[in-house]
Amino acid sequence: MSKESKSVSNTNNPPDAAEPGPRRPPTSADVARSAGVSRATVSYVLNGVADSRISEETRAKVRAAADALGYTPHAMARSLRAGSSQIVLLPRYELPSSPMPVQFQEGLAARIGEKGYTVISHLDPLAQGVEAARTWASLRPVGLYVEAQRLNRRAIEILRIAGTKAILLSSEKPSRLAPTLVVNHKDVGACAAEHLIGRGHRRLAAVVPREAGIHGLGIERYTGMAKVAEQHGLAVQRIDMAYDAQQATRVVATWRAGPRPDAVLTYNDDFAMLLMRAIQDAGMAIPGDVAVIGVDDLSYCDLLRPRLTSVRLGVEHAIDVAATAFLRLIEGHEIDTSVRYLLPSVVVRESA
Repeated sequence: MSKESKSVSNTNNPPDAAEPGPRRPPTSADVARSAGVSRATVSYVLNGVADSRISEETRAKVRAAADALGYTPHAMARSLRAGSSQIVLLPRYELPSSPMPVQFQEGLAARIGEKGYTVISHLDPLAQGVEAARTWASLRPVGLYVEAQRLNRRAIEILRIAGTKAILLSSEKPSRLAPTLVVNHKDVGACAAEHLIGRGHRRLAAVVPREAGIHGLGIERYTGMAKVAEQHGLAVQRIDMAYDAQQATRVVATWRAGPRPDAVLTYNDDFAMLLMRAIQDAGMAIPGDVAVIGVDDLSYCDLLRPRLTSVRLGVEHAIDVAATAFLRLIEGHEIDTSVRYLLPSVVVRESA
């Protein structure tokens, strides 16, 4: 080819005329080539494997090459090769109008992360059964912490086959499928009852939410309250009520027309605020006519008038219990499932 034809070719196709395509991610082979070492050496160095035969000079070269190339190990590929991973999966769960799940999962993730595990949250709170298990198993997690009702026997099998060592469930009662931390919501109601009875209240009531996602928890708290009341020769009126201002107004109207409780445990602080508004709108006094106690001890409890007495659930304690149990399972140890998950205590203010 003549020089003239070369010149024409370069004119038609200048090197900077084409848009560059997407760069492929650098691989361990690229790092090995840049550092002048084997891929095995790259793996040992970047995965922190102790090997006295690799000098500090070589380790420094590997790290420098990886840094220059922008290389990071492919976690999923490594998991597939090893058959397991350092990934811990925390599927998101939700309780309507409650901040506890977020606080709990953030705290648990931090505690597990301190031990070198990578925590991943699956944000679909409705995922369950075999379909969810297949999605979760594809990540090859070493551990999974999830509500018991979201898994069945086949789902557990799928996760075990995928190499998930630690499956920890949470539920209001023990599960036969896997180790379970029993969430003791009955103790929440019991704690409130002991406080109210100690203050001299004898006509007790508990609000059980109608909402499907939290109805069962409300029943648990009511049951715990009723058990303590029974020990004192008292009964607890159960009030089924949705989080709705009109329903709260109707409940209070029945109290004005007939017998009323002198103290009420609401499902949480939001329900307490709703009921307090209805009580005050009806011209009744808190706590003079009806004492009110909520659950969660949210920051606005001090902003209400009267200030709201509330049961604090003890989220930090729950995080400690769950993190200790989960890490022991991952390490292959048995766990004590008799430890109380929640540690409720009453924060006394003006309303009860």
